Amino acid sequence: MTTAALRIALGLAAASLTCAQPASAAMSCWDEHETAAAKIRDLQSRLMVATLRCRAIGIDVLTAYNDFVRINRSTLQQANGVIKAQFDQGYGREGPRFYDAFTTAMANEYGGDATSGAACEETAAVAAEAAAAAGDVGLLVGLADRAGRSPNLPGGVCPATLTAR
Repeated sequence: MTTAALRIALGLAAASLTCAQPASAAMSCWDEHETAAAKIRDLQSRLMVATLRCRAIGIDVLTAYNDFVRINRSTLQQANGVIKAQFDQGYGREGPRFYDAFTTAMANEYGGDATSGAACEETAAVAAEAAAAAGDVGLLVGLADRAGRSPNLPGGVCPATLTAR
């Protein structure tokens, strides 16, 4: 991620603070596959925002983050596709707008986290572990469960998914 891309990402995150989380009235529940996709997207958001926060205090973990994205690119793209499809199904033509609000809100959840040398070391370690997952959805979801918050899913998790855990 270049400096310009980092600035754009920060600008988008700041501008989106006024975006509301999508209403859940039209959304169906999220099955295990969709929930896994959201957790992977949440992990990416957590790492991206932490990387930006670390850079702001002069600690560079960008290489670790970029390795995570590069190695897991296909899995990250597939996860985003699953999430977009969920929003398209729930909101029709408005799906992309609700998807954008959802992913922005997800990133904003991490904007206020503590930024310290220790937090940046943890970010680099989590990014390295995520890169080592090499696209394995199960490993990435497990890491997301350990490293971050569960994403707020409009429509909630399907009851069968809850009992399968």
